[in-house]
Amino acid sequence: SNTITDMAINGKGFFQVTDGVNLYYTRAGDFRPDNEGVWRTPSGLALNGYKYNDDGSLGGLQEVRVDRFGTMPGKATARVDLTMNLNSGKDNAVSEDNPYFSLLNIYDGTASKPLSDGSYSYAQGMTLYDANGNAHTVTAYFDGAPGGVSGSMIEFIIAAGASAAGNADEASAGNGLLMSGVLQFDSSGRLTGMSAFTPTTQGSKDLADWQPAALSGGLPQLTLDGATMAVNFGISAAGGWENAPASAADVGTDQGKLPSMGTDAIRAKNASTLYNSSSPTGSYKQDGYGEGILSTVTIGTDGTIAGRYSNGQDKDLWQIPVCRFTSEDGLHREGGNLFSATAESGQMDMGVAGTENYGTVHAYNIEGSNVDMAMEMVNMIITQRGFQSNSKVVTTADQMLQKAMELKR
Repeated sequence: SNTITDMAINGKGFFQVTDGVNLYYTRAGDFRPDNEGVWRTPSGLALNGYKYNDDGSLGGLQEVRVDRFGTMPGKATARVDLTMNLNSGKDNAVSEDNPYFSLLNIYDGTASKPLSDGSYSYAQGMTLYDANGNAHTVTAYFDGAPGGVSGSMIEFIIAAGASAAGNADEASAGNGLLMSGVLQFDSSGRLTGMSAFTPTTQGSKDLADWQPAALSGGLPQLTLDGATMAVNFGISAAGGWENAPASAADVGTDQGKLPSMGTDAIRAKNASTLYNSSSPTGSYKQDGYGEGILSTVTIGTDGTIAGRYSNGQDKDLWQIPVCRFTSEDGLHREGGNLFSATAESGQMDMGVAGTENYGTVHAYNIEGSNVDMAMEMVNMIITQRGFQSNSKVVTTADQMLQKAMELKR
């Protein structure tokens, strides 16, 4: 049966193959990887192609080599989108002096369960990836906070497991804390603003060490083991923080001292909400992933060899070009389905399969013979019979001439 590396060209064109010195052209795409992953013809010639660089650009022409145990390095999370309907504004965690940081105050990173079940309204678990592509379980906790005249306030903290905060012997009550802030909703439950703080000292619960979070595209950023990532609840500060305090310690009970997004805040259609429903709901989306091992390979009709990895990611690996000649009849037959270029064949043009004047590439296929074997067998038999008949005529004529010569004598 055919395999993925069996390829046929539907239309005009040839594959370019090489013995390491000379270039040849063939339409017989029955390639097989050798022990080093080089795709070769049955006679050992290597298929030529363009390798994709890590940045997505194409490198120079070289032998196509696909490592069956190839890996894709992990990618740190750069952005996490949280879409929530928090439902309840009930204030479970209470702090008289710092009501907007009550969750941070009671959080205990040295405990197996940093927050007790009854101390918050809702929690959303996430898997995020650090600078080395390592996965971390990260949780966002939400709880009510003292609101204003025009709407409700929800405080939140985002915390990672102990692995994100250093060695166990360095554990502290603030172990794993990454961000703390407040979401602001109007009377109809629509998100209208937010504030966010991040610690300048890892593991610290001292509010003096918590400063307004840095912004990227108007979104607050946190840092997880060297990876800086933006957190999107559905609203961004287009003009940056307004009236930001020096630290969270300056806020106290005064809601007006929380950083403001101002009137330039941009709210997305899928922003978090505070609508009454049966229960709070939430989901998240993030763009990081861990290291993956090559699991399958696909070949597109445009000649693109792509790999799918165990981390669920796809990556373009090679581009197989298709070669055309001004005069295919001018190619020199080398035998074994191989041709070489000559002066008579004219200029060789190399292009992308499926574009103008170039055939498409089809995996799991081998080009069949362009000769109808049944018809050719019939033609051969007819030719043979005709030759036999003509031979009889010649033989008979020869015999008649011999008789004529004998009569003359």
